[in-house]
Amino acid sequence: MLGESLSKQFKGKVEKMKLQSLMSRVWLLAVLVLFSVSIMSNAAAQVALPAQFSATAIGQAGAAAGKSIGVTIYLTGLTSDQDIQEYTATLKSKGQDGLVSALEKAQDVGRVAPTGSVGSGFRIARVHPDKNGGVRIVMATNRPISFGELSNSSRSRDYPIGIVILNLDKDGNGAGLLSAACKVKFNKKGELEVEHYGQKPLRLANVRREK
Repeated sequence: MLGESLSKQFKGKVEKMKLQSLMSRVWLLAVLVLFSVSIMSNAAAQVALPAQFSATAIGQAGAAAGKSIGVTIYLTGLTSDQDIQEYTATLKSKGQDGLVSALEKAQDVGRVAPTGSVGSGFRIARVHPDKNGGVRIVMATNRPISFGELSNSSRSRDYPIGIVILNLDKDGNGAGLLSAACKVKFNKKGELEVEHYGQKPLRLANVRREK
């Protein structure tokens, strides 16, 4: 009996590790959309602008685990391939600080606003199609996104980027992820690295298009 119990526990841990690894790969692949240059016209046509989405942000780890808060996401514009090329070149040549400085000069293309908060403006927004006829929207801010009790009380200036990912069906409904504070860089191999500040991204559930 003991051996069977230990076997089940070990199997559960392995499955959990596999799921966490899969989530990390999915997150990284989605974030790569931010710095990839491709034609967005077909996918962008599926998202009439301006657009407004509602969602519930749910903590997945640490003090935020199990806690939730309502979120409204506004999308008013999209970032061009030319701008993405410039941001990518800046991140490679000047690092994250250079990217943040460049984003400071850009116009907002949307906003993420937790309930009771003005929220943070997006400076990058990209839309790409998925294989099921829906779209993936990836957005980034040039400063951490504040989430009150769902956020760590201390913030590091090394993690200035907020990232939101929405995976939507053809009707504008779906799910997503939100990382309030990230560090981004290209490593020596030219690969994009994304590091979260202290905990897993918040899970966005019940994502619905309102307008």
